[in-house]
Amino acid sequence: MRFRERLWLFFLPLMFLPDLGFRRATALGTLDIGDYLILPYIILLLVAKGHACPRYSKGLRYVLVAFVAWALVGVLTINVRYDYGFDYSTMTFSLLKIAKLVLYGLAGVLTMTKVNGSHVRREFHWSLLGVIIVMAISLLLGPGKDIEDKTNMGYISHNYLSVTAAILFSYCSGLLASGYGSKRWKLAAAVTLVFGLAGILMSEGRGGWVATILAVLYVMWRKGLRREIIALVAGFLMIGYVSYREFPSFQQRLDFTVSPDLRSQTGETTNIAGLDEGGRIENWSEIENFANAPFWGTGFYHRAGLSGIWWNGSHNFFIQMFLETGFAGGGLILLAFARMWVEAGSRVAQQALLTTPLRAALIAAVAGGMSGDYYYGGIALLAVFLVYAPTGALPRMRKAHVVEYVPRLAYQPVAEKGTNWTR
Repeated sequence: MRFRERLWLFFLPLMFLPDLGFRRATALGTLDIGDYLILPYIILLLVAKGHACPRYSKGLRYVLVAFVAWALVGVLTINVRYDYGFDYSTMTFSLLKIAKLVLYGLAGVLTMTKVNGSHVRREFHWSLLGVIIVMAISLLLGPGKDIEDKTNMGYISHNYLSVTAAILFSYCSGLLASGYGSKRWKLAAAVTLVFGLAGILMSEGRGGWVATILAVLYVMWRKGLRREIIALVAGFLMIGYVSYREFPSFQQRLDFTVSPDLRSQTGETTNIAGLDEGGRIENWSEIENFANAPFWGTGFYHRAGLSGIWWNGSHNFFIQMFLETGFAGGGLILLAFARMWVEAGSRVAQQALLTTPLRAALIAAVAGGMSGDYYYGGIALLAVFLVYAPTGALPRMRKAHVVEYVPRLAYQPVAEKGTNWTR
């Protein structure tokens, strides 16, 4: 590929840089460095060569457009359905949240249009390794505590970053376990995943821990005890053991999670089967308010005020979608994830060795989404699109065929004896 067509691949890891002092609390909530770089990334995608309509991603696009349209109508009617008078600040804030969702969604869809061949797919997977390294650096060198902006009802936490890293880690782990890539890529992936796992463990984001464990268990179930799987699990256990022995913050976080006695000493009692779940089950009870606005919902990111739901949400993205966009909006979000799961199992995805990686990443994404509201727009949402992009760009295949490309023999001349025809 020419340099202009590859520039977006080099730029992509920069989207996941640590805050570098750019993180700011604004009227839109907390802006991360990715929010400043998303427009340049979209521009680079637009100038790069690619096909305009990946056949598989068409269906997903329709679902996403339908969701945005539904959410938009719900937001525009907030002042009609709630007694806010001439105060349009709530509606404006929700519209800006939708704009951010569309912006990152557009970047994800455009990425699909550029991963349009096996060569670009290989280059893209190299770029993803760069993303994991950048994420690991961000997590290992980060401040280690949440940055909250309660006035503007927006925050960025290490749990958010760890879930994002878990999605990318799970995908590349699945690739490695599936035997994907050259020997050089496999070696680079193995080293990269070590750093990625260390970053996830040290992030203090337990949502990322759970997402990673579930995804790795799925990969083990699908691929069995292959050499790559044994090495992956061994590395997981070794890094966890070293982190527990050498890093007090990780040791305290883990002890607090698994020890009911320690939690009782600090007044914490929430747990599932003796494990601390951070009060998530109690927060999920927020779904009881779904009956107050089952059709349109309260409005995309319309919380507190007259909405009747907590300003900090249920800490579950899927519950929030039902609360804020109603039955149709929540159903469309579930349909989007279900469609990606189904497409991951297609024959062409299986042949490209993308089935297990994508499904492992989706398991991590769903598990992460159940621990926080991470997909309103940002690098977590972009990560979901990135792991889907190689599968979303694959051509549709007839059921009778088992190869990615089938030559149109009916339109090719019959070669004369002794003639060497080439396509």
